[in-house]
Amino acid sequence: MSKPVLLDFEKHGKLRLSEPKDFTSHKTENFVPVVFQEFYELATEFPLVFIRNKKTGDFVPGAMMGLNQGVNLYCQIPEWQPVFIPATFTVTPLSVSKLDPDSNEADITIDEQSPLLSETVGEPLYQSDGLATDYLKKRIDHVVRVTQQSVQTIALCRYLAEKRLLTSRPLRLQHTESSPKYEVEGVYMIDENALEELSNGEFQELRERGLLPLIYSHLTSLQQIGRLTHLQYAADLEKAMG
Repeated sequence: MSKPVLLDFEKHGKLRLSEPKDFTSHKTENFVPVVFQEFYELATEFPLVFIRNKKTGDFVPGAMMGLNQGVNLYCQIPEWQPVFIPATFTVTPLSVSKLDPDSNEADITIDEQSPLLSETVGEPLYQSDGLATDYLKKRIDHVVRVTQQSVQTIALCRYLAEKRLLTSRPLRLQHTESSPKYEVEGVYMIDENALEELSNGEFQELRERGLLPLIYSHLTSLQQIGRLTHLQYAADLEKAMG
């Protein structure tokens, strides 16, 4: 992936941007980070779990899209039409970056190598007078909002960790008794026993922070592990049959 550069009229004034419809660029991502604000919708499609960032120690929520490292079972073909699209898939090629480490201001950056960019296809980014089009403003608002939600999500995950509500839960999965076994390590989930042991005051604090619906969405989403196991089994069977 190329390094994002500052979005600028002089350099990008002729560019047009298309909406992402082909998600095969994510086909090697079996874990896709998500924000808490999209838990309700994504819980009906994917198992939502947590992993730990090895560099920061923070917990990151995400959608499991494959059981094997480096394989996203959903994004293998361009024709995949998701009911709900993770925000991670929709912000590209824009991003919020801090190009100057000494500045308190963040910059809107763009991946110039993105296949979504063209000078002939898509919505224009700029008007002839150099001002951003309404479309670009909408896309910038979206990426800024998702970035802010990511910051909020990390903070809420830290709170869950402080309350010791996240527990490591290695997965041992099998579609049928005769099918291969799948093992997934490094996965964390809400500890339901720890949740039940919270004091009334702590439980009320969860409610006030808006975490209860998110916790229940997470727990409900775990029912999708069976669907994911079936997809993995079907993919393995197809591969074996050549």
